[in-house]
Amino acid sequence: MKKILLFTYLFCITLTIGAQDLISKIPKDAKAVIAIKGKNVTDLVSVAEFENSKIGKVFLKEMIKETDGQVSNLNELGFDLKRSFYYFMTSDSLSLKHNFLVPLKDKSGFEKLMPEREKKNVITEGDLSYFVDSYDNMVMMWNDNVLLFTLSQETYTNDYYGYNDYSIEEAVVEDVVDEAYSYPVMEFAENHHDFGVISQGSEVSHSFKFTNTGDADLVITDARASCGCTVPEYPVTAMSPGESGEIIVKFNSKSRSGSQYKTITLTTNAENGVEKLTIDSFVSDDETVIEETEVEEIVMESAEVEIEETVIESTEYEPSSYNDDYYENLRKEREAKKLISDKALIAYAKATMQANYANGSILKNTKYVKAVGNGKDEATAWIGDLSSIYSDILQQASYGLGSDYLGLYNGFQKFYGDMSLSSKLNFEKNHVSLKTNYTMNNEMAKYTEAMYNGKMNSNFFKYFNEDKMLGYFSVNMSTKGILEAYPEMMSKMFEGYDDNEVAEFLPIGMDILSLLLDEEGAAKILRGDMLFVLTEMKERELTYTTYEYDENYEREEVTKTKKETLPGFLMMVTSSEGDLFHKLMKIAVKESRGEVTLNANGIYQLNTNELPFALNVMFKDDAILLGTSFEDMVAIKTGKFDSKVSGKHKSLIKKNSSAIYVNGKEIAATFPREIMPNDFKERIDFIAENTEDVIFKTGKVKNNAMEGEMILNTPEKGNSNSLAYFLNMINALMD
Repeated sequence: MKKILLFTYLFCITLTIGAQDLISKIPKDAKAVIAIKGKNVTDLVSVAEFENSKIGKVFLKEMIKETDGQVSNLNELGFDLKRSFYYFMTSDSLSLKHNFLVPLKDKSGFEKLMPEREKKNVITEGDLSYFVDSYDNMVMMWNDNVLLFTLSQETYTNDYYGYNDYSIEEAVVEDVVDEAYSYPVMEFAENHHDFGVISQGSEVSHSFKFTNTGDADLVITDARASCGCTVPEYPVTAMSPGESGEIIVKFNSKSRSGSQYKTITLTTNAENGVEKLTIDSFVSDDETVIEETEVEEIVMESAEVEIEETVIESTEYEPSSYNDDYYENLRKEREAKKLISDKALIAYAKATMQANYANGSILKNTKYVKAVGNGKDEATAWIGDLSSIYSDILQQASYGLGSDYLGLYNGFQKFYGDMSLSSKLNFEKNHVSLKTNYTMNNEMAKYTEAMYNGKMNSNFFKYFNEDKMLGYFSVNMSTKGILEAYPEMMSKMFEGYDDNEVAEFLPIGMDILSLLLDEEGAAKILRGDMLFVLTEMKERELTYTTYEYDENYEREEVTKTKKETLPGFLMMVTSSEGDLFHKLMKIAVKESRGEVTLNANGIYQLNTNELPFALNVMFKDDAILLGTSFEDMVAIKTGKFDSKVSGKHKSLIKKNSSAIYVNGKEIAATFPREIMPNDFKERIDFIAENTEDVIFKTGKVKNNAMEGEMILNTPEKGNSNSLAYFLNMINALMD
């Protein structure tokens, strides 16, 4: 039954999207997708309304200037603003591909935007036109229906000097285009080698022979082994079709024993991107008798290696050892690699334009379709697997040493594998909503739920009045859950780490930490729930000390006053250790030399030069209270405080793991007007009159998911919808 419902759901979504939507050009395996629904946006604010706004007129003025008057309005740009715009990201072993799909209704309008220097480099093939920017690894390709920007971001570079010399003549680019669909093929005589039984401590090597049987130059950009004990060596220059080479793999059995199986991953410009080689052996740790002749050979071999390394070391960094031919060959090699990269990028862009994917488009990805919903949103964003994004980031952060550098990826995969993110932006009648959903795997959800499974102290609602507050920030976590979950989580994350000391001792350290920590005892001191209430923004006169110099250049201390707008607040945290609190505060009173005092109301006061105001601290109803208003603290202490909290705020604070509420109208009204220029004062007054509440909230873990939402309420008066509200605000605030 579930499969039938899912199929029906996918079918309806496909019909809603329509045949002309550019989403069909996004492959099923895209890692991230962002969509802006043009029709939904223009239904809220029309093109004419935007053009007649102040910001629209500024935009049109700049556009007319840049195109020498060829384009005078948005319709002449050639973009189809009624259709959807997309960004999507894909990746391979060498790079991330960032793609932007823009719907066109008249490509001639878009072409007017191009500078003349770029128009000279445009290549046309039938109805397809494109421009290649080799320096920025970018290709721009378009036809009558769509404009595509593709930017390639390398995840590994073997750049000797830290810069790219990619100036390529137009004729050379055209040659590259002619071969856009040609690929090298790396054909090996064997992909696996067995060293057999070897003694512990010995080093062995093997040469894997291969031939480039493809139609284009072969470039190997990286070779990485699954273990630091295995070192591959590979050709660094481009290899022509028909040319042969070898990959030399050395295995050091020091500190190894038993069966060994290692993988070598080659990163190339071949069509599939990577090649795999494997070796295995059995390392015997039995004592081995070495004959005298073998000892002599080993000594001679080590001496030869040492001499060879000395020769290399003495010449490798000597500037005089390099001649013009060396630098010219290096330049040609780098240029050849770049040409191949350009060719692959052009082929990728053409494949995107054709959208002839073997696995289908992103509409075949059930996770994506389920996440984005029925298309009523103004914009959506989706990341299908966060662990793959982390892998790409790790690849860059490790300077090309591999996505599983030191075994880190395996640890991340345990917790971030199958973790996805989706966001939806909606401009409603009287509010803007940005809703984000994090979906976790079972392992991550277990720990996250333990950390965020807090319980808010209901007594907090007795200590503030919503009519007299500017906002609040609440956290609903569990100290006990954090102390129990975090050490275990860290142990599992690093148990596959390649550094043996870290892999062995970190879990032990986390276990010792768990034994030393009394989770329940710590939770009694601070349970994990907290509420911070902003009560006021008030101008106060502050006294401060500075220094001045007299006519004899003698420095003397001077006391001055100044006015500053400072916040008033009350912070509350749950604790059942009242006795411990009073013991600590008594010590503070005794040792602070008058900076901490206890008054007759049983309230501690902190007065220091570092604070612009006095802080009041007390313990009441299993809670530590810290606030700026002495009068409010006395009222709370005596049970006379006039509290008022609606069900809306109680629910927001108690049911979410964190929440932020901002009363925008009241905060804007507290800005000091006296020292402001009249025009700026008028703008602040306008903002105060036209600003509503803002809410940020993050829910608790439910069904392996955590949902967050930002809600910006907008006044209905004078605005047809919340998007029009922003346009009206910009109009009012612009000069």
